[in-house]
Amino acid sequence: MAYVGGPAVESIAREFEGVSLGDERLEVRLDRMVSLIGAAPADSFPKQMGSVADREALYRFFANPKVTMEGLLSGHRQQSLQRIRVHGEIRVIHDTTSLSYSGERDGLGIITRKQKGFSAHVALAVTADESREPLGVLGVQPFIHKETLANRKMTRAEITDRDRKKPRNEKESSRWEKLAIETSAMLPVETSAIHVMDQEADDYALFSEMQSAGLRYVVRVWPERMTAIDLPVSAALATGPAKLFRSVFLQEKGGKRPRRERIAKLRIRWGVVVLRRNRQTMASTDEISVTAVHVYEPKPPKGEEPIQWMLFTSDSVASFKQAAAIVDHYRARWMIEEYFKALKTGCAIEKRQLTSFEGLTKALALFIPMAWHLLALRHLGRATENHPATKLFDSEQLLLLSALLKKRRYELPVRPLLRDVLLGIAALGGHIKNNGDPGWIVLGRGFTHFAEAEIGWHLARATYDQS
Repeated sequence: MAYVGGPAVESIAREFEGVSLGDERLEVRLDRMVSLIGAAPADSFPKQMGSVADREALYRFFANPKVTMEGLLSGHRQQSLQRIRVHGEIRVIHDTTSLSYSGERDGLGIITRKQKGFSAHVALAVTADESREPLGVLGVQPFIHKETLANRKMTRAEITDRDRKKPRNEKESSRWEKLAIETSAMLPVETSAIHVMDQEADDYALFSEMQSAGLRYVVRVWPERMTAIDLPVSAALATGPAKLFRSVFLQEKGGKRPRRERIAKLRIRWGVVVLRRNRQTMASTDEISVTAVHVYEPKPPKGEEPIQWMLFTSDSVASFKQAAAIVDHYRARWMIEEYFKALKTGCAIEKRQLTSFEGLTKALALFIPMAWHLLALRHLGRATENHPATKLFDSEQLLLLSALLKKRRYELPVRPLLRDVLLGIAALGGHIKNNGDPGWIVLGRGFTHFAEAEIGWHLARATYDQS
């Protein structure tokens, strides 16, 4: 199939290959939409579509019951699994983000007192080495908080009692193990996955379900959660020796918990702890054993909050190297935060003017592969390894970028690396090279300028060839 946007858009369009919507006309429409949206993912739908006919066709597409979120994501999932296949081990990073929308929309839940929207629980695959290359999104579970209004009329005790009686698979918190089990089942048999989750996933029922399913995990937990010996896990580990781990530079931070710039000297210790199910927890086992890895700052400066991570893992840890590997698995979690920025800023998912939860989730499915493409471009361009630009760009694209940059008195090297291209595209969006790495807004703007120029290039060449 031929795409209006040229090779740059074709790389996005490949993420939709194999999508079957049960109607050839819908699949032709999808090809057209991907071409137009992929050229400028941060623009509004009216600007992306260009013509009234394309705009009306887009809204009919999202309203069609044959178009489903699962169907739209099937192509990207298959492409992601192909990228995963060459890796013996990967990380699957799980997290939830809230998407807020203004105005009246059908079927949305309450995000804050003034905003409505929905949440998206996402599983992002990345490599298990220190490159942490993003490989694709394996699963998405959109949901709304159905009981927010009811909760306002109930006491805390009433809410707790209701939630205790609810079956585990009906609780919002069960999404963590559900998506982990679902994504593990689709992986190639030769690939092992370790599931990485933040403190929101700290739940006895999750650990029980994950271990029953034979899944590997690293989950950040509250350091003072109680063990079966009636000691907080931090106190239980404190009986063993600790080793010097790393010295890390901490940047200054404002907000509710301000922090001064400093070097933090961290120590590490580990051990097996036993957790006991309380009477209210719905789980198939009464006790489970997990490995706890504690990274902490023993002597923070006066007035500064100490740095610490308490991690639970299914993996056994018998050495400093194995303990450090668990920490490095968790350190990769920030990749999903960057992915959410690509989705919200690079693709402007919260600015989509669709009037229903159903339509917005279909739009989300359309932008998930595009956000991954932006993340991969930015990540590989910032990697310490010197990837050649030809890993993602062909010679014509590099020639075009060089010509566009020359007009701005910006020289692209003769044999550019991916980082050179990243900074060049960001320069088209107004980024100044000496200001450090580009943010999502300026990178998205530069990508749009480059894609629009590429469209013009290919259209002009097609016209010349026909004359």
